[in-house]
Amino acid sequence: MKGLHWALFSVLLVSGAQLLLRYAMVSLPPVELSESFIRALLQPQKGTLALVLGLAGYLASMGCWYLALHRLPLSKAYALLSLSYILVWAAAIWLPGWHEPFSLRGGIGVLVIIAGVLVIFLPARQR
Repeated sequence: MKGLHWALFSVLLVSGAQLLLRYAMVSLPPVELSESFIRALLQPQKGTLALVLGLAGYLASMGCWYLALHRLPLSKAYALLSLSYILVWAAAIWLPGWHEPFSLRGGIGVLVIIAGVLVIFLPARQR
């Protein structure tokens, strides 16, 4: 069961990282890939901390994912990653200032993802 915990923690971390990176990309000014890119990242700006935390979240998520894959079959672990789509979708709708619209199609997609994860994780019936 520890593999499941690592996988779920990885999902939470990667979801948070996605949200932080989106915030950073909206907040940071556009930069050309040159020396000014490095200078812009080193100067404290509104989205710089979010960018660094988002990248760190991805790194930590990969560490948790590594531990999860040692303890769970890939088919089950990979199915759990789809929960990240649900978390980011819901957060983008409910977090103040994000203004993402709710759509019925998105809600149906979330239900399909949940059903798929349940089908993969429910124990098989004995015949």
